[in-house]
Amino acid sequence: MSHAFVETPHDRAENRLSLFAAIFLGLAATLTAFSAYQGALKDGEALAGYTESTSALTEANRLNAQATQIQTGDRQLFVEYATTLQDDAPAAAETAEYLITLMRPELVEAIEWWLATDEAVTPFDEIDGNPYTLAELEQAEQKSAESATAFDEAAEADDTGDDFELATVLLAITLFFGGIATLFSRYAVSVSLLAISGVALVAGAAQLAMAAGVV
Repeated sequence: MSHAFVETPHDRAENRLSLFAAIFLGLAATLTAFSAYQGALKDGEALAGYTESTSALTEANRLNAQATQIQTGDRQLFVEYATTLQDDAPAAAETAEYLITLMRPELVEAIEWWLATDEAVTPFDEIDGNPYTLAELEQAEQKSAESATAFDEAAEADDTGDDFELATVLLAITLFFGGIATLFSRYAVSVSLLAISGVALVAGAAQLAMAAGVV
């Protein structure tokens, strides 16, 4: 009398491998999606930061050029004013008063300071107490600082985005080796591929944690 039986499709070892593969694939897929999303966010932040930095630098250059133009005009007026003061012509005083009316208030104040200060050669000397200022130059320095700050923040976001992309690559390796691990008939090959998948998963998770600032 013959005995009939139904073979099980997989033994326990194969079922265990399939279970591990499914777990690795599920975790890797979830972490890959999260890593890719975070990387895209950081890349967006970097692009916005670089754009802001460029805009601020352009504005700083414009203000610097404007400040140079204003200062050149101030120096020309001062030279004419100083030359007029040394002129003995009857109309020299009137000319000097007229030149004063053409000056910016900041230059007028600086000239008054210059006339009252023996140490100053010109109203533009960088001496403590000199009231001469250029608002455009101060604004340009502020914009330059803003540009540098925005660039540093953008560079940091860019580096973080690269870290997330590296994590995505490692997790993609997990998906690849985990996906093909159970396709081979030889148990040793499946185990080796699954081990590679597990190592890649751990490495990708660790890289993801570092990119996210968890560790």
